[in-house]
Amino acid sequence: MDGMGEVIMKQKLTEANSEQEDIQARYTINSIDKAMDVIEVLSEYGSLSLIDLASLVKQPKSSLFRIILTLEKRGFIGRSETDGKYCLGLKHLVITKNLLERNTLRTSSLQEMHKLVDKYGDTVNLCVFLEGEVLYAEIIEGTYALRMSDQVGSKAPLHATATGKAFAASLPEEEVRSLLDQKGLDSYTPNTIISVQRFLQELSIIREKGYSIDDQEIVWGARCIAAPIFNMFGLVEGAISLSGAMHRFPDDQLAAIAEDVKAAAYAISMKLGYTL
Repeated sequence: MDGMGEVIMKQKLTEANSEQEDIQARYTINSIDKAMDVIEVLSEYGSLSLIDLASLVKQPKSSLFRIILTLEKRGFIGRSETDGKYCLGLKHLVITKNLLERNTLRTSSLQEMHKLVDKYGDTVNLCVFLEGEVLYAEIIEGTYALRMSDQVGSKAPLHATATGKAFAASLPEEEVRSLLDQKGLDSYTPNTIISVQRFLQELSIIREKGYSIDDQEIVWGARCIAAPIFNMFGLVEGAISLSGAMHRFPDDQLAAIAEDVKAAAYAISMKLGYTL
């Protein structure tokens, strides 16, 4: 495609995105939107009083209270008997259980995840890309598992994780730049990449090798190797990673370990209908 063709293509994509945003804004139901704000804030903060909740979601207490009562009636919100604060209800556990059981990516990945755990004894993660961040869809801990804060449902930054880099490597440069601008490049360890240009250079290497490495970039003393999982349309559906202590991932073994992670990712991709 020549330069003019690329310009026209980008213009069409911009127009399509703008039209989609207009449609979403036009058909959004405000009351449901506000209810989702409540659920997301409680998910982040744990438990909150009505006053604190109203302040965080920027809603009047009177209208917020009606939303809370509706969500509480349906089991999406609960209330502590000790301090009266609001928290997420048990209905979310039921939905999460059903989602995990029916998730094709997770189901297709479990066998390969267990194979990596059995071979290396380290933790294997299955992640998806959500709202510019990494979301842990499944974690299987091995014998040598490190004490990490990651758990199913938790999020991690794009630029400082191996799975995040795997996702970023599949995106156009403009989108990567936009995400980095929105999310920032926070430093977690001395090894964290905090330069946009250096991060883009890293993505070029990842595309060539087919795998990515978190070299003590989010947790000092830990390394992680990840590879992308593709769906039947050739798009990145998820990423699988193997993580553990530095001494278990020495430099002279990284390439061999990476090949096993790539093989696992490819096997999962095949189950999802991917073909070369």
